[in-house]
Amino acid sequence: MIGLKNFFQKYLFAITVFTGLIITVYSLYFIKYKMFGGAIEVLLLYVIIFPPIIAITDFLAKPKENENKTKKKMGLVLDVIAVCILTWTFFISPYAVGLYAILTIALILILLSRFPKLQTKLKNKANQKERSVFVLSIFAILILVPLIFTSATGIKTIRNTQVLLENTHYTDTAYVDIINNKAALAIVFEGKATVTDGTQDDLGFYLFKASKDNKEYAIAVNILGGDIVGEVLLEGNPYLPYYLR
Repeated sequence: MIGLKNFFQKYLFAITVFTGLIITVYSLYFIKYKMFGGAIEVLLLYVIIFPPIIAITDFLAKPKENENKTKKKMGLVLDVIAVCILTWTFFISPYAVGLYAILTIALILILLSRFPKLQTKLKNKANQKERSVFVLSIFAILILVPLIFTSATGIKTIRNTQVLLENTHYTDTAYVDIINNKAALAIVFEGKATVTDGTQDDLGFYLFKASKDNKEYAIAVNILGGDIVGEVLLEGNPYLPYYLR
């Protein structure tokens, strides 16, 4: 028992990184594909670069505290990068969810650069608890930012949309796929979709199949806001089999 305790104390940081990575990957996969059908980007593929970066940082870390002062130039560079990301995000791709996680992490690193003693402490291999908490906070940001952002901006989950359809007197509702944009929507729904020019389609439209009045329909719902924008009978539609396969 003592040996196991010593093992965890000795390798706490490595165990934290490994466990946190597994939980984060699963959580991001669930958020991206199970909650939003792949409509949002949550950095799922990019999270695999974290362990190598952490390992390199750990390898380069000195056993004794580094007494060198944090350079002001590094803080300025981080500030500029954060501003550039923020500008690009808001004006070019406001719904690129993953970028908000990157921005949050960048801001944390900027804050750390303002506290040289804390930064130095995190670089010290001996401080495994502090280093573990820092890594877990990064993983938590990757999970929480997409959830907070989608909730704040009205991005609907598949489950939210399914409940909406059930409340609109549809039955046997089942999620099918995502229609990427208004042009594809117009083709699939043969020009019967009620989409105005001002309708945002940055994330596309959920495609559901459901029953109503003993007939089967395909229903399109805007992922942003949850508005039903299209309804068409499944029978006789030449385009729907592509999505239903």
